[in-house]
Amino acid sequence: MSIRRLAALLLLTHGSLVLADPDGKIDTDGPDFVESSESVGKGRFQFETGPSFQRDKRDGADQRTVSIPLLLKLGMGGGIEARLETDALTWVSGQAPPDGTSGGTSVALHGFADTAIGLKWHSEDEDPARGIPSVAWLLHFELPSGTEDYRGRGVRPFLRSVISWDLPQHFTLGIMPGIEYDTRPDGTRFTSGIFGIVFGRWWTDRFRTFIEVSAPQIAPAQDGGVILYDDVGAACLLSDNWQLGGRVGWAANQNTPSEYILISLAGRF
Repeated sequence: MSIRRLAALLLLTHGSLVLADPDGKIDTDGPDFVESSESVGKGRFQFETGPSFQRDKRDGADQRTVSIPLLLKLGMGGGIEARLETDALTWVSGQAPPDGTSGGTSVALHGFADTAIGLKWHSEDEDPARGIPSVAWLLHFELPSGTEDYRGRGVRPFLRSVISWDLPQHFTLGIMPGIEYDTRPDGTRFTSGIFGIVFGRWWTDRFRTFIEVSAPQIAPAQDGGVILYDDVGAACLLSDNWQLGGRVGWAANQNTPSEYILISLAGRF
């Protein structure tokens, strides 16, 4: 079965499920980079999607990337959810970096990004009295499933943990360490780190804001170096099952694409 057919099946499956009773407000992985430590309830389907706009001005380039990240989640019970994640349709345009003898050439690419499949396991409920945070584990495998311009080399597994606390005065704190076994364009394998920390506040029972430091890649220079952003964002619950949010990030070092904007709509069924 192709990745696109699998995605369509997940989208349709919720219509035939026996849905669980309402289990509180929707808890989303975005728009933060640091994901939620909660999982979707058994028999429930949740999606998160929206456009992402990135600008890259490193090394004299001026490239713009537009994508439509998509996350599909299906509750399996026992704190486990099945997941499918992709940047989906992706467009790159603008000027590539100069090659040393001439100015940058024009770039115009479009296609489908690779897809990752995996599981999240909510392993620990928060217990403030004992100082125990809420904990989850996420294991994904990124597949070389995209179109030629966006296809990676081989299967790239990555493991993350999310640890979060509800603090006094409606503040929240979350951290997300992780590790990925990635591949360079020439096929050489390497290991990189992942890390994020987010500090947020619920201003009402429907609206929250957050500040964040996100590092989707921590690697030696020969493997792409450290990608590091400073982020701010907000999310608003439109109902118990719908959320609209967004995040803006700026490069925190010279190795990171200049800035990005992400808009996210999430729904639960």
